[in-house]
Amino acid sequence: MALLSERWHRVATLRPRLVPQLRVQRQRARGATWYLLLDPASGRSCRLNPAAYALAGRLAGEATVQQLWEALQSVAAEPPTQDETVDMLAQLRECGLVEFDRSADFARLLPHLARGAGAARRFDPIAWRLPLADPAGLLRRLQPLGRLLFSRAGALAWLLALAWLLAQAALQAPALAAYADTVFGSARFALALALVWLPVKLLHELAHALAVRRFGGAVHEAGVTLMMGLPVPYVDASAATGFAARGQRLLVGGAGIAAELAIAAGALALWSAAADGPLRELAFALLVVCGVSTLLFNANPLQRLDGYHMLVDALQLPNLATRSRAWWQQWLQRRVLALPEVEPMPLARGERAWLVAYAPLAWVWLVLIALLGSLWLARFSAVLGALAALAFGWQALLRPPWRLWQTLRRAALAAGGAQRRLRALLAGVGALVVLVIALPLPQHTLALGVVWPAEQAQLRPQTEGFVQRLHKTDGDHVEAGEPVLELANPRLAAQLQRQEARVAALQSELYAALPGDSARSADLDAELAAAQAELARLRERADGLQLRARVAGTLALPRAADLDGRYLRQGELIGQVLGGEPPELRVALPDDRAARWSEGLRRIEVRLADAPGRVHSATLAHDGTAAVHELPSPALGRPHGGLIETDAQDREGRRTAQPVLLLDLRLAEAPSGSARLGTRAWVRFDQGLAPLAWQWARALQRRWAQQANPQA
Repeated sequence: MALLSERWHRVATLRPRLVPQLRVQRQRARGATWYLLLDPASGRSCRLNPAAYALAGRLAGEATVQQLWEALQSVAAEPPTQDETVDMLAQLRECGLVEFDRSADFARLLPHLARGAGAARRFDPIAWRLPLADPAGLLRRLQPLGRLLFSRAGALAWLLALAWLLAQAALQAPALAAYADTVFGSARFALALALVWLPVKLLHELAHALAVRRFGGAVHEAGVTLMMGLPVPYVDASAATGFAARGQRLLVGGAGIAAELAIAAGALALWSAAADGPLRELAFALLVVCGVSTLLFNANPLQRLDGYHMLVDALQLPNLATRSRAWWQQWLQRRVLALPEVEPMPLARGERAWLVAYAPLAWVWLVLIALLGSLWLARFSAVLGALAALAFGWQALLRPPWRLWQTLRRAALAAGGAQRRLRALLAGVGALVVLVIALPLPQHTLALGVVWPAEQAQLRPQTEGFVQRLHKTDGDHVEAGEPVLELANPRLAAQLQRQEARVAALQSELYAALPGDSARSADLDAELAAAQAELARLRERADGLQLRARVAGTLALPRAADLDGRYLRQGELIGQVLGGEPPELRVALPDDRAARWSEGLRRIEVRLADAPGRVHSATLAHDGTAAVHELPSPALGRPHGGLIETDAQDREGRRTAQPVLLLDLRLAEAPSGSARLGTRAWVRFDQGLAPLAWQWARALQRRWAQQANPQA
């Protein structure tokens, strides 16, 4: 690494001095030594490696930066370079831990650490922080509560509550899922979420502050962070960085999560005991906020929230996010730009894998959160969602690569001979972007279906009844019109017998009527005609008790052995007649795939579960005209291995949680084996080739339309 710096003349004559109240703590992490500079009054801190501390420890306001740096060249084993010295001074200034004899333009020296970065963070569209008050007085009054909560008795009570929460959540998972299906999307539940959000997050931050106070730290700042438009309270718990015991730092980091899990346990108990109504919805809203938001956001180490600080303390990875970005910058400078003066970052034991993985994963998560936030805002306003997409797209998707590019560009310009390699890198990235945008890639839609016989081949009883006799069984050959089974319906038989007696009585009464009583005869004629029509209807229903094949072929009765004595509903599909013609399939498309299956459709391919190695061509027989809420077979539902989410309260597993589109397909040729009723089939709708960027854009457009018009 270059010893000298072009920025050195801006700081060389300054006389820096550490603030008087500063405390220094020596910490060990993964075999490496770190020095923590902590201001007890403000709670701000800065962690330095030995090379940086060798200079920082000498900042007494008497010698200039140039004199201190020159003195270290002959004393320190690994003296800092001039660039490292400038970076360290800017970092100490940003944390308020150093004073200078006169002002220095650190915004020009190091924009990402000086005031410019502070302003950028304050006006970050994803997380806009607004300091509001000093909670120190309130925390002093609540100190007895903090001692109780963070004691052995408090820990035992919390562990019992957590164990109860996990056990009850597992036992009541189906009921919770069914209740979520009924309330999610309703305006009243949205109001319940809005009502509980702020109080829960206030208690979350209060737990952090009480934990800091419990272990001797101070909290002097509290406010609100507007995270994607949502108000999220915060407290400055940075004083916990100075705690010598790692367990204390972990407790401070996890205090908010622990508080929300305790609230979730109480909310689940209230939800279980309350009757349906506003109180139960409020309890469920508490459960959602304290469960989902805690796991996805606060406990997620890819965001600079509780989970990140707990990970850093638990695995002893100081400044993980910053060091991971610095590692990637140095790696690109060494491997891509081939800058000989860039030395590899000194790494502690087992630290490399974390540094390699963290920055890319955190960036991907930031992009995902920005995308979800834009889609969420689009539900309320398409214009608001579009503006949010532009702001979040720059902040999350484009700004981190742009800042990395600027860093590499400055390093290449300073080196003098790396501009060609930098241009080659730019050309390679540009080619990759063009490749993603322009390279045609296959696109398709997958769905699951079942073998569904043609109308004439279906065996459906025309009248309900109990199976009395089987004339044919599975695998027998039948001719058109030949009986398959016979049903018995005692109630229908009794109705038919009574109706026959009534017709006979009316005929006798009409015969005995006086010839001159024309009015009476007319009434009897009308009654007799109605009775005979009803008798004809009942006889037609009685004829329907005899189930006959409508086409010739091989009989397929999947559960023939279980049919004897079974009650069959009118129109219930119990089997089919295999006549050798290509079978049909009934395919169920989930709501998110129903809108795109026909876009650029080229061909349809089918694989039957009985012979998955063979691909069959298919054509569209009937197009679904409307969405339905009932599946043709439970085999298409997720509980039975299908793709469609079904209603947990439906015992048959046919009623869907969301509307589905049903399509009827016909195979181009009959399969070698028998495609029996209910056989599963995987269906692939081949939609030709399209650039990956185009496919993503279409998917995002469909998702955007669903969010902006949820009723469409």
